[in-house]
Amino acid sequence: MRARRRRGGLFSQPGRKIDDNREAKPNFVKMPATTLSSAAPARLPTMDRRHFLELTLYKVRADLKAEARQGNLGLLWWVVEPLLYLGAFYVIFGLVLERGGPDFVPWLLTGLVAWKWLDTSVRMAAGSIRAGRGLMNQVYLPKLFFPAVALLKNGARFLFSLALLLLFLMLAGIQPQWSWAALPAVLALQALVIAGLALVLAALVPLWPDLMLLVNNGLMLLFFLSGVFFDLAQASGWLHTLLMLNPVAPVLEAWRAALLGRPWPHWPWLLWAALFGGLAVWLGLWLLRRFDRHYPRLP
Repeated sequence: MRARRRRGGLFSQPGRKIDDNREAKPNFVKMPATTLSSAAPARLPTMDRRHFLELTLYKVRADLKAEARQGNLGLLWWVVEPLLYLGAFYVIFGLVLERGGPDFVPWLLTGLVAWKWLDTSVRMAAGSIRAGRGLMNQVYLPKLFFPAVALLKNGARFLFSLALLLLFLMLAGIQPQWSWAALPAVLALQALVIAGLALVLAALVPLWPDLMLLVNNGLMLLFFLSGVFFDLAQASGWLHTLLMLNPVAPVLEAWRAALLGRPWPHWPWLLWAALFGGLAVWLGLWLLRRFDRHYPRLP
């Protein structure tokens, strides 16, 4: 009787009867066999917005300084690189081929500078999470951190290219005009489109690495369909509508309208570009949060 009481006091709970004919066993919960690195906590750490912003800006400054120290020219290389880029196209199309008359080269360079900002930003942001796996496996960071750093770095470089473009336009005889006051709005519109494309691709490329090949070829196709080398106004009817459905096309037309006094694209196309960028940003942020715990476990 004492043994039964002792056994009952050890394994039973108050108000619960046990069967004396069978031995009471502890209730073990079977856990899946996982390694420490693959086991995810029940709740992810969080980071407040202020801390996230400070960390992102610090990383951007550190990367820009590191890139400047790699060459002998230092920060001057940020000026020389876009200068060589613009100079090459000026020599080819302005001096050698002499295409499109005197207004063609400013028209072309305006589109090229805006396109290079988009192309470089999207490519770097698309592979940013895979490139940051080393840091990601050491400390928790919101995965938005990696594409955000890439976008801000390229945005800073674009400002140097834009300053050189404005200087070239003034040297070419194009004086500042009231339409230049719309440059901040045009810049914000393109930044929204770039952020949307970059965040969606940054979220998807780690899940399907082969998607990066489609990104590279898709950007090349987009380059020729966005009106960088030809005037979209020459297309008419359904072809013009189809080309303008590309959200990059009205953005490039807006740059040329603001800087060169060209006709502005119809407002519905600008609204479409803004709507596309906003929806893409929302989708990219949702995907980054959705797979936040999955990225560190990817091979």
